[in-house]
Amino acid sequence: MADIVTMMKGIPDLFGMQGCTDEQIAEAEKELEMKFPQEYIDYVKEYGCMDFGSTEWTGLNVEGRLNTVTATRQERSVNPDFPKGYFVLEDTGIDARKIVVDEKGKVFVLQYEKMTALCDSILEYLSSCIEKNA
Repeated sequence: MADIVTMMKGIPDLFGMQGCTDEQIAEAEKELEMKFPQEYIDYVKEYGCMDFGSTEWTGLNVEGRLNTVTATRQERSVNPDFPKGYFVLEDTGIDARKIVVDEKGKVFVLQYEKMTALCDSILEYLSSCIEKNA
């Protein structure tokens, strides 16, 4: 199976920012008191933050709502049920649904206090995003 960066490089309309350094990743992990899964680290090292079609992921090297630390802190502040050891990967913009990822890289939909498993990996979630945008 292809790795996440290889899959992203095959997306024709993907827009990415400047990649992140190990120090920036370590600082974000420290601020969120968690460890990012390797697929996420690979993604932000290459792209920092990215979007294509209707898919818009949080990342690093960007300010505001698309910054992973900012988005996760914001969600933690308004949602007392936000689980520890998770971060916001995507805000769907629909009915307070957030796509969140745990430290093992499993992807979930979080809507208020309800969490539903979505994918076993960020790569699998990326694949579903590509299909959705096709």
